[in-house]
Amino acid sequence: MTTYPALDLRVRDIDPAVLDAQRTVNAAIAQMPHPDVRTADGLAALRASTANNPGAPRLTPTERVVDGPGGPIRLRVFTPDQPRAVLYRIHGGGWAAGAPEDDDTLNDRIARATGVVVASPDYRLVPEITVVEQIQDTVAVARWLARQASGEFGTGTLLIGGISAGAHLAAATLLALRDAGDPAFGMFAGAHLDCGPYDLGMSPSAATATEDTLVLTRSWLDGLVELGLPGHTVAQRRSPHLSPALADLTGFPPTLLTVGDLDPLRDDSIILATRLRLAGRDASLDIWPEGAHAFTNMATPLGEIALDRTTAWINAILDHIPEQPGLLAGTGEDPARTVHRH
Repeated sequence: MTTYPALDLRVRDIDPAVLDAQRTVNAAIAQMPHPDVRTADGLAALRASTANNPGAPRLTPTERVVDGPGGPIRLRVFTPDQPRAVLYRIHGGGWAAGAPEDDDTLNDRIARATGVVVASPDYRLVPEITVVEQIQDTVAVARWLARQASGEFGTGTLLIGGISAGAHLAAATLLALRDAGDPAFGMFAGAHLDCGPYDLGMSPSAATATEDTLVLTRSWLDGLVELGLPGHTVAQRRSPHLSPALADLTGFPPTLLTVGDLDPLRDDSIILATRLRLAGRDASLDIWPEGAHAFTNMATPLGEIALDRTTAWINAILDHIPEQPGLLAGTGEDPARTVHRH
């Protein structure tokens, strides 16, 4: 019998009190300033506003130094007892701001809830370099982890993730490894991509953003891409190695995409998730009502539920991987319920 797909993209049955609390947070977010990031003062203001750590981490972070194409790359690491895997998690900040410390609270909680080492790189920022060179940085760290994780952390199982620009860099890193035929690609057992821009030519929701859009206004979307890819045409920004939503997605590991319904990058996640599923990959998409851009890292009630979903998904992935991590493939099922091996 022919079956027809259901189209139900938003997370359902959220406590109304949680949504009301999120609306209160959103009203405060609406008051945040949006200086012109293309100016020195505006960029400095952005870089001063990214950290969000409401509580001290319980685990004590350590650091490693990785050789990168432009010099040493600092890697900030949270290590739980008896690690099950290493999550290579890349911070956000519009490619132009941010540091691993910005995500200390969240990375610490993920490490404790899942038993994974969380390693976050201090990659170089635009406009001092371009997004192309940032991808080279994040690929270098991925290759280092593939070589060193087992000896450094006692496990060779890798996951990858990121938030905002970090999610874009995570997806682009996987594509770069795969296209180079690098065996490191096959070591990544899953990917968690949180509210990334996956079409740098702008998806419909990004193209229709205004100056009233929460967190990421249209001027910030335009300005950050211009800083990161100066002189690039829309067609060049949409090259598959820069815009993962337009790439061949063959071989991608099981993927959870998280995004808020109010995020101007919402459609980026919808398009990437849809194309992953059409390519036969395991791809789950959670669109959270009342969620603004990067709401999961804002210590809000809605963010707490989304974090629980993320850690449950990671645990499910790790519960089903083979003893020797390799390429995991999907059939469109939710990896939080089942993982199908290639």
